[in-house]
Amino acid sequence: FRCIGRIAVQPRPYQLVPLLMALRLPTVRLLIGDDVGIGKTIESLLVARELLDRGEISRIAVLCPPQLAEQWQQEMKSKFHLDATLVLAGTAKRLERDLAPGESVFDRHPITIVSLDYIKAKSRRDDFVRQAPECIIVDEAHTCADSGGKTQQQRHQLVTKLGEDAGRHLILV
Repeated sequence: FRCIGRIAVQPRPYQLVPLLMALRLPTVRLLIGDDVGIGKTIESLLVARELLDRGEISRIAVLCPPQLAEQWQQEMKSKFHLDATLVLAGTAKRLERDLAPGESVFDRHPITIVSLDYIKAKSRRDDFVRQAPECIIVDEAHTCADSGGKTQQQRHQLVTKLGEDAGRHLILV
């Protein structure tokens, strides 16, 4: 694995299983559904880091509930040496002000952590789907199931649209 030399964590043997599975797929489509505390974050970031180090991707986005964004950012920085930009309701306007005409936040910032609650709105969702990175990690993916509620329906539509791009790597956690 190329990523092992570039991380600051010692993966447990079982945490390598999703990475082994991912490397057998031309396009990574994984659901990592381990118990709480087993290391789903590490497992998903191992896959993303490996794809990045192999040159198969150049951009990553983690979609998560806003209250988990800073935790993801810290894990990515401290354990995987990935500097991620937070794209939240409170940061998006500032990030957009610094863009050149026609440039997207996701062009300028190749590694992002995006609030599911911010990006799920139809006005932002469609632009995100068009400009989304080649690798998406969806944390708390069970909240994106279509159960009839408006919030979950918007999340479901977002993940469904992201999955329509057959070349996009998609890791559901």
